[in-house]
Amino acid sequence: MAGLARLQFLTLDASPLGHRAQALAALEGGVRWIQFRTKVLAGPAAIAEAAAIAELCRDFGATFIVNDSPRVALAAEADGVHLGPDDPSPAEARQLLGAYAVVGVTLNFPAHLERLRGAQVDYAGVGPVRATASKAKLAPVHTPESLAALIAAAAPLPCYAIGGVTAADFPALRAQGACGIAVSGAIALAPDPVEAARALVAAVSA
Repeated sequence: MAGLARLQFLTLDASPLGHRAQALAALEGGVRWIQFRTKVLAGPAAIAEAAAIAELCRDFGATFIVNDSPRVALAAEADGVHLGPDDPSPAEARQLLGAYAVVGVTLNFPAHLERLRGAQVDYAGVGPVRATASKAKLAPVHTPESLAALIAAAAPLPCYAIGGVTAADFPALRAQGACGIAVSGAIALAPDPVEAARALVAAVSA
């Protein structure tokens, strides 16, 4: 989708910082695409946290999406939603959020490409690139060849590589067809999240 940044940051329940504080650090480091991802907060608490991050993102001119829940995205006035294989379908999310919302999907296996059929999807998160502690249910790690094949099969959909990605990985992932990267622990668990964000922004901008 035109206008989406090459770097997306996903907030993390296990970070020493709260979700809003993580988002603020990433934004101060130059990140302009934030995804609120929580497996702990739910209901009004999730909506309140998402709404606080949405306000931050508006202040910084950043895109803000919510993981898993189109309803939380709608209530928080987010720009869109990211959907995993067990979440509502892209068509259901689009019906709730409207034609101009950002709708992304997770692609771990070729079978997940079926979720794209007949749906208006703006991007895909593909991976995992390597094992990561930031996600409990991790799909099998891709080889460079299998990742490139999955990205090619999803074309022309923009694909963002995810799963233990670092700034140093970006050139190789670009060569495999990824248009950008999505990170979580690389910022949320960094000793200095703002500097970590700056380094990632510099890597994807080089």
